[in-house]
Amino acid sequence: MTEGLRRLLEPRSVAVVGASPKPGSVAGTILKNLKDCGYRGSLHPVNPKYTEVFGLPCVPGIGALPPDVDLAILAINRNVVLGAVEECGRKGIVHLVIITAGFKESGPEGARLEEELRALIDRYGLNVVGPNCMGIINSSERMKLNASFSRWFPPGGEIAFVSQSGSLGETLLECFEDAGLGVSRFVNLGNRAGLTENDFLAYLAEDDPCGPIFLSLESFADPREFRRLVARIGKTKPVVVLKAGRTEAGAAAVASHTGSLASPDAIVDAFLRQCGALRVTTIEETITSLRALERGVLPDGDRVAILTNAGGAGIIAADACVRDGLEVPPLSDRLRRKLAEFLPPEAGLGNPVDMIATASSKQYEKGLELLLEETDAAIVIFRPPLVFHEPVEAVGEGILRVAEKRPDKPILVCTLSHSETVEPLVVRLRAADVPAYAMPETAVAALSILRRARDVRRTDASAAAERPDGREAAAAVLDRVREEERTGLFFDEGAELLAAYGISVCPYAYLLDAEEGARFLEEAGPPLVLKVDAPDLVHRFEMNAVITGIETDRGAREAFEDLQAVIASLGLEGARVLAQKSVSGRELIFGLEQDPAFGPAVMFGIGGTLVEALRDVSFGVAPISTVQAERMIRSIRAFPLLEAFRGQPAVALPPLVRIVTALGQMGLDFPGIAEIDLNPVIADERDAVAVDLLIRWNDA
Repeated sequence: MTEGLRRLLEPRSVAVVGASPKPGSVAGTILKNLKDCGYRGSLHPVNPKYTEVFGLPCVPGIGALPPDVDLAILAINRNVVLGAVEECGRKGIVHLVIITAGFKESGPEGARLEEELRALIDRYGLNVVGPNCMGIINSSERMKLNASFSRWFPPGGEIAFVSQSGSLGETLLECFEDAGLGVSRFVNLGNRAGLTENDFLAYLAEDDPCGPIFLSLESFADPREFRRLVARIGKTKPVVVLKAGRTEAGAAAVASHTGSLASPDAIVDAFLRQCGALRVTTIEETITSLRALERGVLPDGDRVAILTNAGGAGIIAADACVRDGLEVPPLSDRLRRKLAEFLPPEAGLGNPVDMIATASSKQYEKGLELLLEETDAAIVIFRPPLVFHEPVEAVGEGILRVAEKRPDKPILVCTLSHSETVEPLVVRLRAADVPAYAMPETAVAALSILRRARDVRRTDASAAAERPDGREAAAAVLDRVREEERTGLFFDEGAELLAAYGISVCPYAYLLDAEEGARFLEEAGPPLVLKVDAPDLVHRFEMNAVITGIETDRGAREAFEDLQAVIASLGLEGARVLAQKSVSGRELIFGLEQDPAFGPAVMFGIGGTLVEALRDVSFGVAPISTVQAERMIRSIRAFPLLEAFRGQPAVALPPLVRIVTALGQMGLDFPGIAEIDLNPVIADERDAVAVDLLIRWNDA
C-alpha cells in the first residue's frame, strides 16, 4: 500500500477527466493548477468536446489515454462517474481522485451510487480519494503537484495535512500561508469511499521527509486501526488532530450516570489522548502547535527559563507556565553572578530575568546561552523599545546562534507585537523554524504542546493490564439473563459478573422475611443498609427504595416491611429485599458504556448523589492499560480527596486501576453489555468494593 500511495502522491503522468477551457470549470481549474504549480510529469486532458485544452492535446475518452498514466482526476457529472471509474479500472489506472459531489452526502440515491462505487473500487483494487473532495497537493522537494481546485498552493515544508472537509481544509491552507507554516502534502478525503485517513497515516509514517502530521477530522473511519497507527507513529512524529465537532449521542435512552455524563466529545478526547495524538480544538491552537513542532525539538524536562526586556510580560509568562504545570525554577547563585557581570544593576536576576528595555542583542544572546545551562527550555520576550540602536534582526541572529549550539533545547520567542517593526525578526526566526508568537501565553501554550509530544514518546502505554480468567463464569451469568429475555441484572448476578473480573462487592444477603433482617444484623453487625433489588429499578433513593443507618433488630424488621410496601406500590415483578453491611471510605463511581463509534468507554469519578452536578469525571476507551487507567484516576479535579488528608490514609490506587482495566476488558469481551454503573464504590487504604450497581444488557 505504501508504494502504491507514492504513485498517487508522486505521479509521473496525470489525466484530468472533464478538462475544459471554460472559465470557472472545476476540471479546467485543476488542469490549470497542475500546469502552473511546476508539475514536471505529463498532463492529459480528457474531454470529447475538445482537441486541445490550455495548449495540451485533449483525448476524447479514458480509453484513448496512453498506458503510463499513474493518476486520473475525475471532475465530471455524477451520472457518468461510475462508468469512468470502471473504464479506469479496465485501463489499469488504479489511482483516482474523484472531485464530483452528489454521493452519500446528498441523500439515498447518492448513497446507493456510493455503494456501487465502493464495489468498483474493490473489484479493480483502486486507490481512490473522494468522492466529493477538492483534491490532493504535493509540494515536497521531490514533487510539485496541485491536483486540486484550491486557490492556495503551499510552498512546501515539514507538515503533512490530511483533511476530511474540503472547505475547512482550504481555510486552513490559507491560514497556514498567512502564518508562514510550511505544508508539503495535503489530502482532502471527502466521503472516504476508498482511501481513509488510516491509509495516509500508514504512508506518512514511512515517508521520512514528512515531519508533523496534522489531521482535521469530523469522524474516524476505523478507530481501532487509527489508534494502532497513531500509537506507533507518535513515538517518532507528532500527530496533531483537530476534532472540534461534537458527534450525536446514541439514540437509545440511558439510565446510568455513565450514560448521562459521557458526552461524545469527552470520549473523543479520551480516545485521542490514549492514541498519543495531540488534540487541538481551534484553528488558533492548531497554528500555535504546528509552529512549535516544526523545529522538532522537545524538552527533556519541565524547567523553563524566561528572558525578557519587559518585566510585566515576563511575570505573565511565568504565571502561565505555573498554570500549565511547567516549572519556573530560581536560578543558582553561580548563574546570577554570571548574569550580573554583563547586565545593568537595574536588571532583575531572578527567573524571569528582566534585562530592562535597553537590553542589546549581545545581552540577549549571552543571557539565553547561560539560562539554558540550568533549564530545559526558554521563552525569550523581546519587544523593540522606542529607541533601539540595532536592527531587530540582530536579536534574532543571536537567538539563532544559541539555538545552533543547543539543538536539544526548545527556544520560543515572544514579540509582544503584531506590528511591522517586529516582522523582520519574526521572518528570520521562522525561516530557521524557531517559533515566534505575539503573546506570552501563546508561547507557553506552544511549550505545553512540546511537553505533551515528549510525554507521548516516553510513555509506554501499550502494556495491557492482566487479563482476568473469569470470562467463562461471566458468560454463564449473561446467558441466564439472555435466556430470561431481561435487560437488567439482579445484584447477585452483577456481583458474580464483577467477581469474574476481579472486582470486589460488599457483603450482602437477600431477606425472605423480617426476621432474616434481624439475623443478618446480628451476623454482620450494625449499621446495615436495606434496599429493593430489581433489574428495572434505576434510582432507588428517589423511589424510597433504600433505607440506611439500621442499628437495631426492630429497625431491620421495620425497614423490611417498608420496602415490601414499596415493591408492591411500584409493581416490581421479581423484586427482592437486599441487605448489605455498611462500608466506610471514599465514595467513587465507575461506569461502562458502549459508544457507537469507539466501543467500550469507561468512566471514573467521585461518587455519590452529586456526581451529575459536579461532573468531575474522566473517561478511557478500551483497551485501557494500567498506565492509562492511573492517569484517568489522577486526572480528576478532586483527586486530592483520595490522598491522605485530615488523618485519613490515602486510598490504595491499584484496586481502582484494576476496576478501570477490568471494566474495559469486560466491555470488549461482551459487547452486549450496554452499560454498567457502580455507584458508589467504597475505597480505603486496602481495597475498593462496589456497594450499588446497575448493569444493563442489550443483545440486539
